[in-house]
Amino acid sequence: MKSWLRQRVGLMIALLLVGGAVLVACSPNPRELIISPQLGEQIEARQAGNVIVKAEATPAPLLADLSPDQVTAGLPDDVLAAFANADVAAGEQLYTTSGCIGCHSLDPAIVLTGPTWHNLGNVAVSRVPGESPALYIDTSIVNPGAHVVGGYPDGIMPKNYGDLLSVQDQVNLLKFILAQDKP
Repeated sequence: MKSWLRQRVGLMIALLLVGGAVLVACSPNPRELIISPQLGEQIEARQAGNVIVKAEATPAPLLADLSPDQVTAGLPDDVLAAFANADVAAGEQLYTTSGCIGCHSLDPAIVLTGPTWHNLGNVAVSRVPGESPALYIDTSIVNPGAHVVGGYPDGIMPKNYGDLLSVQDQVNLLKFILAQDKP
């Protein structure tokens, strides 16, 4: 019985060693080029004797980096006019009473049917190039199919919030969402 157990243990150790060697052999070399749209240019640059350096990503701007006009650019005139009188507390009440709370969390750790509103103002700054964060969020409220966030299905959010909410309610909700910008 002991020799059988030794053989099993020996076999397990041998398999672990072989498996470890395979893993090490298959691990990528961080100094090698990877397949990318720039691969051809990178190979030519390397063959010409140039050193390829990965450029650091430029951080996306935050909501706080924008002027008030940049935050609200492109909003319809009636929405823009109501924006001056927006009430965050009234927007929070709408969040709870209009059903938003059932699908949109304010906590990034809680995943619901719709995307979180935590930090949405900062995310919206660069979500759609050339579109202001307020316009992105407003469009998402009144025309939810216009910007469907990856990983979330289209058609879940009612498409009639633009008809159900007054312009002031819409703007109060928009202002509440923008107030969730916590970096």
